[in-house]
Amino acid sequence: MAYPYDPNQQGSFPQDVNSALHQEGTTQGMTPQQQPIPHGVAENGSPASFAQQGGVDGNGGSAAGDAKTTLWMGELEPWIDENFIRSVWFGMGETVSVKMIRDKFSGNAGYCFVDFTSPAGAAKALSLNGSMIPNTSRPFKLNWASGGGIADRRDDRGPEFSIFVGDLGPEVNEYVLVSLFQARFPSCKSAKIMTDPISGMSRGYGFVRFANEQDQQRALTEMQGVYCGNRPMRISTATPKNKSGATGAPVNMPMAPQSGMGAAPGMYGLGAPSPMGYYGAPQPMNQFTDPNNTTVFVGGLSGYVTEDELRSFFQGFGEITYVKIPPGKGCGFVQFVQRHAAEMAINQMQGYPIGNSRVRLSWGRSQNNSGPAGTPYRPAPPPPQYNAMGMPPAQHYAQYQQIQVS
Repeated sequence: MAYPYDPNQQGSFPQDVNSALHQEGTTQGMTPQQQPIPHGVAENGSPASFAQQGGVDGNGGSAAGDAKTTLWMGELEPWIDENFIRSVWFGMGETVSVKMIRDKFSGNAGYCFVDFTSPAGAAKALSLNGSMIPNTSRPFKLNWASGGGIADRRDDRGPEFSIFVGDLGPEVNEYVLVSLFQARFPSCKSAKIMTDPISGMSRGYGFVRFANEQDQQRALTEMQGVYCGNRPMRISTATPKNKSGATGAPVNMPMAPQSGMGAAPGMYGLGAPSPMGYYGAPQPMNQFTDPNNTTVFVGGLSGYVTEDELRSFFQGFGEITYVKIPPGKGCGFVQFVQRHAAEMAINQMQGYPIGNSRVRLSWGRSQNNSGPAGTPYRPAPPPPQYNAMGMPPAQHYAQYQQIQVS
């Protein structure tokens, strides 16, 4: 299967107003400045995609956006600033406020938020999506800003259903990722690619959110192995950040074995190969461990990795209680609020490169069995492994002693 989108577009474009305004780097003022420009913009094109919570959001002009006044405007050239944006819309009869988002690495993040005086004005502006921006070589890339404005109430959002997307190449940005899924799943809302906090480079995995659980379930099977950029994606379930108002069945977690056969048959059939790629094989989760344990042991850590950096690698899997790296031990601990977040982290991050080494993950000591104060905090012993059906059992010779021949 071929990937129909150009992966070499400008970088990712966060679009949730609240998330973007809390990013590092300052934003410029929002006082309108009237500066007329030439008219003559055609009205054509279809809505683009944009970001939510640091990722690209694709809600489009849905009914939920009818009362909104804020648009996301993306794929901006580096020289474009607030004054230019205001002058563009003033030339079209709209007085707007502009919030230009700055990237701490490159300066211009390539997108902004434009607030109109009325929902009708914002809706009219959205119809220009796809037409050329006057005095530039770029078309308008417009969509409703997630949440509808600066005063977005995040707890008002409906339920979300997420998937994990791994093995993404460095050329894939959030706009490309969300466009791929929106082409097949109308309820796809947003995409988020996790990045390194120091370099800003993609870590090779991310999350895609849907408003419809059926689309999420279809994506789990239909998008497995589909090429995004230069690599086939690996897909599994993820826990959405916003589960308020969710009334459907719980998110299915394929990494939890359902039978005594262990993780491999329970997850991928009778000995079928794992789709987890080079990050390592899936780990058995619920058996032989404390079901209330939410602590992940991270071994093989470089001494240069900080607790904040370690947290940033795992925060996409769920809410984290704490992160601890004991000095000089070459390991760390990440404790999640919920068990399934820890399970997913162990599965998805096994063998993942952090710093200059690949980490090994297992369960840390449960808080319910932490022992007296001062007891060393060690990972739980690995559960026994089972062979797939049809495979000969492994031979264990430790119980035999050497026979001396005279």
